[in-house]
Amino acid sequence: MPPSSHRSYPRHKGWVALFHLLCSITGVWGSQVLVPQRVNAVLGKNMTLDCRVEVGTNLTLTQSSWERRLPSGSVTVAVYNPRFGISIPPEFIHRLYFRSPSSHDATIVLENVGFADVGIYTCKVATFPLGNTQASTTVNVLVEPKVYVSAGSTALIDGGNDTVVATCIAERARPPAEVSWESNLFGQSEVQLLDEANGTTSTQVRYLWQPTRHIQGHTLTCVVRHPALNSDFRIPYQLNVQFSPDISVVGYDGDWYVGRENVQMACKANANPSAHHFRWIRLDSEMPEGVEILNSTLLFLRPLQRNDSGVYRCEVANDIGLRSRDVRILIQEQSHAERSNSITVAGAVMGAVLALFLIAIFLIVILTARKTPPNAFSDKVIDLPPTHKPPPPHCGRAPAVPLGVHASQVAWLCQNRMAERRYELTEGQNPPASRPGPPAAKNPPTQQLSRLEWVCHQSGTDRVFINHREHYV
Repeated sequence: MPPSSHRSYPRHKGWVALFHLLCSITGVWGSQVLVPQRVNAVLGKNMTLDCRVEVGTNLTLTQSSWERRLPSGSVTVAVYNPRFGISIPPEFIHRLYFRSPSSHDATIVLENVGFADVGIYTCKVATFPLGNTQASTTVNVLVEPKVYVSAGSTALIDGGNDTVVATCIAERARPPAEVSWESNLFGQSEVQLLDEANGTTSTQVRYLWQPTRHIQGHTLTCVVRHPALNSDFRIPYQLNVQFSPDISVVGYDGDWYVGRENVQMACKANANPSAHHFRWIRLDSEMPEGVEILNSTLLFLRPLQRNDSGVYRCEVANDIGLRSRDVRILIQEQSHAERSNSITVAGAVMGAVLALFLIAIFLIVILTARKTPPNAFSDKVIDLPPTHKPPPPHCGRAPAVPLGVHASQVAWLCQNRMAERRYELTEGQNPPASRPGPPAAKNPPTQQLSRLEWVCHQSGTDRVFINHREHYV
């Protein structure tokens, strides 16, 4: 063959392929079969195999069918012919049918699916003049688990060790189910898988927990997830914890007094199982007369007396144990209201007495202060710098020495004045005959002595306080 003809053949073949592709795109000759890639069927339920047919405008559907692939070869399970109708083999005639056969729909429904139905199914469509078009899907049979919750083998008792509270079981599932417990308790879960003979698996999850009475009535939830289930399967389980009685006494309000009537005390118990035994006793002495026990209530059929004070005990028992509660009762002479009134009156009287006492003290202080003579001032002068020492009071300081008087003259005059006073106090002694005169001062001014005498006289004790560093105007 010449090289040119050899090169032209592939070009001709390419044009043919391109022509068929364009025809398929434009729908002139094209047809398409659409099926799901995988179908999960549930054991014992119906399975739907969808097959949607898209036929071109210039094509005619002649037949649609379903085939199943077996190790020995493919077998036909259903045929739809627009002209001749529907044909189904005898082994499928009672549980297989076309859902809505047409030139665009070849979907079939298979009832009561079993493990034998697992395999590959092919939907084929025959058109004229294009021929056959097909698509395959894989069928997998799921087994929906049977779910239930069973209680633990032993009762839950308050204060016991870790106990199996409950077990959640997802039985005979394919594939194995996912099982868990939802709870806000601090328990533990134990998972166990059991393989069954038919290829299924059972999943058991036990919940272990240390029981306490405070969780009585709490709810656990078993959650099961599986592909055969449309949503999570949830089973609630309520805990039943058994405990000895919790006791409370009602009726005693702390205001029981002599003469009070119609009083009683009731013993209340919270227990699981319920309490079946109640008993009242008095611990410090015998039960007083006029007191009756009715079921769980202690009744005082008479007015209260002083000797009703004491310690009373209520005992309660159930199948788990016996517990008790003690109540100390004090019978007062008066009620709370009467004691409050007495305290109020006593407080008012004490307040009045205290007020009178304070008034009396205040008057005594005032009268005593009026009779007390003025305080004598000390004749000692603290010499401070002129800028910081305040002037002494007028009545407590010596008059200022007149200007021009010499200090020696003042001292002489004061000494003689003191000598005269001592003589006046001594009996039978004559005054001195003469006394020396004061030292002469330079150019003494007139009436200097009289002024000096005035200074000594005004001091009261004939003493003169002279501060050469201070000058008074």
